[in-house]
Amino acid sequence: MHDLSTLPLAVIALNASGRITQTHGALAAWLGGGDAARLLGLEASQLFERGGAVLVNASPGDDLPEHWRRAASEHLVSTAGETRTLDALIGPDRDDEEGAEGQVVVLFDVAHHTQSDRATREELDRLRAQLAESEAERDKLGNIRRELHQSAAEAPRIIGSSGKVLAMQDQARRVAPTTATVLIHGESGSGKELVARTVHACSPRSTQPLIAVNCAALPDTLLESELFGHEQGAFTGADRQRLGKFELADSGSLFLDEIAELSLPAQAKLLRVLQEGTLERVGGTETIRVDVRLIAATHRDLAVQVQRGRFREDLFYRLNVFRIDVPPLRERKEDLRELIEFFHALHARRLDRDVLTISDRAVRALLSYRWPGNVRELENTVERATLLSTGPELEIPIPQSPAPTFNAGDVGGAASPTDTSAIPRDVLLDLTIDQLQRLQIVHALEACEYKVFGDDGAAQKLAIKPQTLLSRMDKLGVPRPRAMRAAVRAMRRGTA
Repeated sequence: MHDLSTLPLAVIALNASGRITQTHGALAAWLGGGDAARLLGLEASQLFERGGAVLVNASPGDDLPEHWRRAASEHLVSTAGETRTLDALIGPDRDDEEGAEGQVVVLFDVAHHTQSDRATREELDRLRAQLAESEAERDKLGNIRRELHQSAAEAPRIIGSSGKVLAMQDQARRVAPTTATVLIHGESGSGKELVARTVHACSPRSTQPLIAVNCAALPDTLLESELFGHEQGAFTGADRQRLGKFELADSGSLFLDEIAELSLPAQAKLLRVLQEGTLERVGGTETIRVDVRLIAATHRDLAVQVQRGRFREDLFYRLNVFRIDVPPLRERKEDLRELIEFFHALHARRLDRDVLTISDRAVRALLSYRWPGNVRELENTVERATLLSTGPELEIPIPQSPAPTFNAGDVGGAASPTDTSAIPRDVLLDLTIDQLQRLQIVHALEACEYKVFGDDGAAQKLAIKPQTLLSRMDKLGVPRPRAMRAAVRAMRRGTA
């Protein structure tokens, strides 16, 4: 047999009389050392404090091979007075080498196995934790590499040389070297994320990732997990630990677009992270320290949102340290040609098209349009024109003007809903009948201070019945006077 003396078990062979004929393993050591031969010939019952119980009280064990039995735990007392608790596995009857009947008994040190099992479980738990941490780190590194690759591939470049654009660029470069939180305000599509990337690129954190999150694109149920991460089992479907955007942006910058869309509970947790620099993952108890430079953006007036109870006042003051206003395209139309040329060259390369000439007439025609979708709408328009133009010049149709919409929270910094800047005469023919009629109605409402009925009302001025005017307004998407007056009053309060 193999040498079992180093293992926490002993194997003894008994004859039909219950006397020991062979012994292997740690039994002699348990009994105070010495030569194991001194145990030969002893009755097994002499080894135990309760003589013979190991054999008499044996009971079947379901987890043992056929014909084996498990005995009740017994106490073996060594010559040094040490008490050791043993489990005994009793083998089936056998014939020894000389044909005599007997049995084999295997004794296990219970305390050692319990300790060993505990150590094994602890080691398994430690390995599982290391594996989860390794997967989380791999996840983090993968995200960082993607963000860094994207940042390197798409270096921020703000197109335009108008006074407002140059002032905005100067603000971004001034605040970039600091650790101040930046709040970027501007309409949708005006380029807020581009400004955020400029701030990050000009900062000492430029070699670290810039992680962007669109708060409006995620439901409340996922937003908290997205920002702060979650532990395995934190909720249904959380089959593994996941790092949040704050942890991924550690040592770098986090850009929260449309921050006004955060729920009040999420705002409270965000405030804690900004104040204390710590967070807890969803379903976790560990406090995690992060070093993140926050850049936030919104198209809403946060001061108005605070007044209406939709945004925390303390978070507003925490964010509104340095504000950058991004002008809408209609307020920087002198940049229109430069933007068209940039987007046309960009998409011509991507679509494998020739770079075409851009005529002054085409640019003048586009000056008449208010560009409610801002630079994003212009890029889409130029991309479509690049794809469809067949002549030597880029053919850019004037987009169909959508009906103006009014959001109570969107006032403050937005253009007046009745902004009807003069349209050059040489492009009036390019407008549709509906566009001209809509423009006429808006002008009439402005002239009559949004009065529809009665003397000096817009209906009288247009020589139509008031109900007919209201019907046409609804059809053309012109807001009713109450909504227009409310929006204008709110804007005047915000600019006062």
